[in-house]
Amino acid sequence: MRIVVFVLCLSILVLFIASIPAFFKEVKDHCALQGCEAYYIPPPAPGWLETNGISPVQFAVGYELIYILFGLSYMIAGAIIFYKKSNEMLGLLGSLMLFILGCTFTPITFAVSGYHPIIQFSIRILEATGFSAFIFFFFLFPTGRFVPKWTLILAILLSVIRAPGFIAPDTVFDLQNISEILFFAWFFIWTASLVAIQWYRYKKEMGPLERQQTKWVVYGLSLALSGLIGLTVVFIIWEPKLNNDPFLMYALEIGIHLSMIIIAITLIMAILRRRLWDIDPLVNRTLLYGILTFCVVGAYVASVWYIGRLLNLQHHLFVSLVATGIVAVMFAPVKEKVQRWINRLMYGEKDNPYSVLTKLGKKLEEPLPPEEVLLVVVRTIREALRLPYGYLAFQQDGEVWMTIKDGKPQPECEEHFIVHQGEVLGSLFLAPRAIGEPFTPSDRSFIETLIRQAGAVVKGVKVSLELKVLAADLQESRERLVLAREEERRRLRSNLHDDLAPRLASLALTAAAAEELLVTDKQATKAILTELRSTIRSTVAEIRSMVHELRPPALDELGIVGAIKERMNDVSSPIQRVQKWGGLPDLQFHLNVPAELPALPAAVEVAAYRIVTEAIVNVVRHSGASICSVSLMIDEPAGMLNLEVLDNGTGFGSKTRQDKVGGIGLQSMRERAEELGGSCKIEKGSQGGTRLIALLPVNTQTEEKP
Repeated sequence: MRIVVFVLCLSILVLFIASIPAFFKEVKDHCALQGCEAYYIPPPAPGWLETNGISPVQFAVGYELIYILFGLSYMIAGAIIFYKKSNEMLGLLGSLMLFILGCTFTPITFAVSGYHPIIQFSIRILEATGFSAFIFFFFLFPTGRFVPKWTLILAILLSVIRAPGFIAPDTVFDLQNISEILFFAWFFIWTASLVAIQWYRYKKEMGPLERQQTKWVVYGLSLALSGLIGLTVVFIIWEPKLNNDPFLMYALEIGIHLSMIIIAITLIMAILRRRLWDIDPLVNRTLLYGILTFCVVGAYVASVWYIGRLLNLQHHLFVSLVATGIVAVMFAPVKEKVQRWINRLMYGEKDNPYSVLTKLGKKLEEPLPPEEVLLVVVRTIREALRLPYGYLAFQQDGEVWMTIKDGKPQPECEEHFIVHQGEVLGSLFLAPRAIGEPFTPSDRSFIETLIRQAGAVVKGVKVSLELKVLAADLQESRERLVLAREEERRRLRSNLHDDLAPRLASLALTAAAAEELLVTDKQATKAILTELRSTIRSTVAEIRSMVHELRPPALDELGIVGAIKERMNDVSSPIQRVQKWGGLPDLQFHLNVPAELPALPAAVEVAAYRIVTEAIVNVVRHSGASICSVSLMIDEPAGMLNLEVLDNGTGFGSKTRQDKVGGIGLQSMRERAEELGGSCKIEKGSQGGTRLIALLPVNTQTEEKP
C-alpha cells in the first residue's frame, strides 16, 4: 500500500509540474485577452493591461504563482505526512488526499486535459479519488477506525453517489446535472455527517490527544471554509465591480487560496501530533477578532450610508471621518462585551468570579435546609464553569457524612479539598468538560477562588448539621435520663415496699408482743427485745447500704480527698488483701492533690470517687504493682478536673491485663466520665505499668439543683 500511494503521489506531482508550462501559455495567449471559463479567470477589460502597464506574460505569471504555491503547499504537506506517518493507513490516506487536492483544486491541470482523452479521463479519476479520499479521511480521523462501524457504509454511499459525477460530468451520472435540489440535499447530508460524527467521537470515544487533534483540524476547516464562503459572498455582491478591477479580483483569488492553505497546515500539526498546543486560546482570539471585524466593517458601512443619505453627501471626507469616529468610540466597549460573551461560551464565567459569588449570595439569601445549601454551592460552581457533573463529599470526624450530587455522572472527576480556617470540611469532585480533558490553570485558579469563598458557607452548614445532631443526642440523653431515673425510683420503691416495709411492720408486731409479755413473762420479753435489737441493727445497715449506693457517705463526711485516702487504706490493708483477694504483694499508695482543692459539684465528686476507687481496685487485683500513684489536679483555664492513676505493674500491653481490665470496670469508668461531658482513657505508662487519665468538667452548672 505504501508503494502504491508513493507511485500515485509521484505521478500526481509529475502531472502538476507538466501542466505548469501549458497553463502559462494558455493564460498568456488567450485568458489575458478573453474569457476562459474553464480556468475561472475573468479577463481584464479591453485596453486595461496597456493602461496599467501590465503585459500578458505578467498577467499569466501572477495567477500561475498563486496556483503553484497553493499546489506545492498541499503536496509538501502530503510529502511530510507520508514521510512521517506512512506506516499508518490514515497517514497514507491523508498524503494521497493532499496531493490530489493540490493538483486538482487549481485549474492548472485543466491546461493539459485537452491533449488526449486518456489524460482528461485520468484527471477526472483523480478528482473523484480526491473527493472519496477526503470523505474517508474525515470519517476515519483521528483514530483510523470507523466509529461507529456503520459509518463505513455511510462513507461508501456518499462517495458512490458523487464520484461518478466527477468522472462523467453533465451526464445522468452527475448528481448536479440531474437536479440542483438533490445536489444540495446530498451536500447538506455529507457535511452534516462529518460534523455529527466528529462531534460524537469527540464526546464519547476520543482521548485527550485525539481531542486536541480534532480541535486543530476543525479549526483549520472552519477558517478555510469561512474564508472561502465569505470571499464568495463578496464576489457575488460586488461581482460587477470586481470584474472591472482585475487588481481586486487578483486579491480575492489570493485570499481564497491562502484560506484554503490553512487546512494543509493544521492537518500536518494534527496528524504528526507534535507540539499540539492548547488551541482554545487561539480559537478564542479568532472568534473575537472575526466578530470584531464584522462589527467594525458593518458599523462603518452603515454609518457612511446613513450619514451620506442624511446630509446628501456621497464619497465625502467628512462622512468617512464621522464614520471612523463612530467605529473608534464603539470599538473598546464592543470588544469587551464580545470577549466576555466568548469566554462565557467557551469557559463559563471563570473570568468574573465576583458575579458568580454575587449569584451564590442571592441564592443563599432564601431560607434553605442545609442539604439544599450544599446543592446550591455545587450547582453554582458547576454551572459557572459549564461542567457536566459535580458532587460534594461532606466530612464529619474524618468520615464521609453526606454526598451532594448535581449533573450527569461522569467516569472522571478531579478532587478539590474544601478547607476553612485550617479544617478540612469535605471534598468537591468536578468532572472536566470532556473525558480526558484536564482543567486549565485558569480553571483551577477560578475553582480555588470559589471554594475558598464557599468554605464559610460549608462551615455554616456543618455547624447547623452538628447542632441538629447534638439536639438529637440531647433529646436521646434526656430520654435515657428519664428512663434511668424512673428505673431507679422503681428499684427504690421495690426495696422499700418488698423489704423494708415488711421488716418495719414485723418490728412493730415484735414490739407489741414484748409489751404484752412485759409483766407476765420477763424472760420471754427479754428474748424478744434482744431479737428486736438485732433486727433493727440489720435494717439500719441495709438502709445505710441503700444510701451509700445513692451517694457514698464518706464524701459528705471526709470530702473527696479524705474518701479516696480511706479507700486506699482499706484496699491496702493486709486483712482486706487476704480476705477479698487471697493474699497479694504489698502495695504502696501515693496521693497527689493541691494544697487547696476547690469545692466540686456533687456529680463530679461522685464520678471522680467512683472512677478512682474502681481504678485502684483494678491495680490491686490485676497489676501486681508495688507502687500506685493517684493525682487530682484542677485545670482552671479549661475548667477540668484531671484524674490520673499510675502504677508500675505488668502494664496494659499484656494480653492478660487487657482481658482483665477491658471489661465492665473500664466501661463503667468511661460512661461515668462521658455522662458529665468528660473523657476517660487507659494507656501504657511511659516507664511501664498502666496509666489511667480521666477529665471531668468542674463547671458549677454540672451540679444538680434541689
